[in-house]
Amino acid sequence: MSNAAEPVLGNPRDGYIDRVLYRPLARPLTRALLSTPISPNAVTLGSAAIGVAGGLLVGSIGTAGVLAGVACLVASGILDCSDGELARLRHAESRLGHVLDVAGDTLVAVALLAGIVRRLVRSGPVPGGPLLAALALGIAGAFAAITWSEVTESRRRRVARWENQVLDGVLGPLTTRDWYVFPVAFALAGRLGWLVPAATVGAHIFWVVTLVLLLRVLRMSQVQGSVPRVRQ
Repeated sequence: MSNAAEPVLGNPRDGYIDRVLYRPLARPLTRALLSTPISPNAVTLGSAAIGVAGGLLVGSIGTAGVLAGVACLVASGILDCSDGELARLRHAESRLGHVLDVAGDTLVAVALLAGIVRRLVRSGPVPGGPLLAALALGIAGAFAAITWSEVTESRRRRVARWENQVLDGVLGPLTTRDWYVFPVAFALAGRLGWLVPAATVGAHIFWVVTLVLLLRVLRMSQVQGSVPRVRQ
């Protein structure tokens, strides 16, 4: 793999952990897989299977089980970066590969949430309905705000504003698998019971901040677009 090919391997949507941990560790694996008959889709399926196991293990009562789950999630993240690199290098990108990638990410996220619920049920009282409803509203608001930010990306980038840097460089990456850090940290600390209240507050802060910044930069882009240009 030549250095000239390196810039095309990354993904502009990578989160912090992808850029700092998973992507650098995936590069040697991608080099090794490149000389094998293993397909990118097979790597995607392997990533999903290991990630699902990791998500469920994070809900273990013992620390050893949680650590095993973390190891599986890390391995899954590395494979998830490597499959895309392998597909791009082989010019084998496909709609099926994209669907498998999205489905795999979703399954891992669901498994992680299932592991957390399992742990909460086994270790103590499950959060009440009002708190869970508030969390659901916060998640829905965060999803809607970040989706709007992505849909209007080309429009808001017409102006060079610090809000764009925060939206794309800080808030956007938090919607990737970077969020796994939070349940894992609570699980390792033995405080998964605190996760739902913390996530509820965090989700609402996230969508409010995203919405405020997005409205500001969109307003500025609209103002700039309405200013008539002076003919030279």
